[in-house]
Parts: sequence; structure tokens; C-alpha cells
Amino acid sequence: MSKDWRVCVSGYLDGELDPTERAAFEREVARDPELAHELAAMRAMKEVTSGMKLSEFPDYVWDRYWEGTYNRLERRIGWFFFSLGAAVLLAGGLYELVLVLIKDASEPLWMRVAIGVGCTGLAILCVSVARERLFMLRRDPYREVKR
Repeated sequence: MSKDWRVCVSGYLDGELDPTERAAFEREVARDPELAHELAAMRAMKEVTSGMKLSEFPDYVWDRYWEGTYNRLERRIGWFFFSLGAAVLLAGGLYELVLVLIKDASEPLWMRVAIGVGCTGLAILCVSVARERLFMLRRDPYREVKR
């Protein structure tokens, strides 16, 4: 059973074949005109595509995209649901932690109280930050400034 050398064309052009395999591939190219033709075609395509560069969108295209109602609404809804899910997970985790601390008497009382107080502080900070963001979102004087 002979090896299908066509699968090695890209590896050959990219220099990924080891020296033994490379030499065997070159011998096969010299023997098989179809493989030599495919190698030449791939080499030409690589030369054409290696000089290509992606062009950047002009600023006005991005401005129109971000000004679109759908895009702004989509982002706000996405962030709202993400934040809501994170808040529910955080609150549920804190609740479960407090239950474990109350039920588990093997830990010293001072440690259970310290963890409970820390969790309570974290919950208060999260609520405070969320309230502040909502307050500023409605009153942001730079809301209409284009970035």
C-alpha cells in the first residue's frame, strides 16, 4: 500500500516535515507529475495569500454599528442577565455557607462568626455597588458622548 503524499503538501510548504520525510516527498514529487502539479498550485496559492492583509473597517462603519438600537439593547440585556445570574449564584452560595457554618459545630465559634461577618460584608458591598451603578446609569452626563 503506497502512501498518499497529497496530505503532505502543506506540511512540505510550511517546513513541517522531518528531513527523512521531506526527502521521500521530494522523490515522490519527481516521480509523480500530478503531485508535482498540486505542489506547484499550492505554492502559487501560498505566495498569493501570504501577501494579503485584512483591512480595517473605517470608523464610520463602527459608529453606525454601535449607534444601532438593537446592538445597544442586546448588550444591556446580556449584561443584565449575566449580572442577575452572578448575583443569584453569589447569594445562594453565601446562604449555603451560612447554613453550613451554623450546623457545623466542629469549627470554633470565632471562625464561624468571622466567616459569617465577612460574607455579610461582601453581600452588602455587592448590593451597594449595584445600587451605585444603577444610580449613575440614569444620571451619567457622558452617556451621549461618542467613544
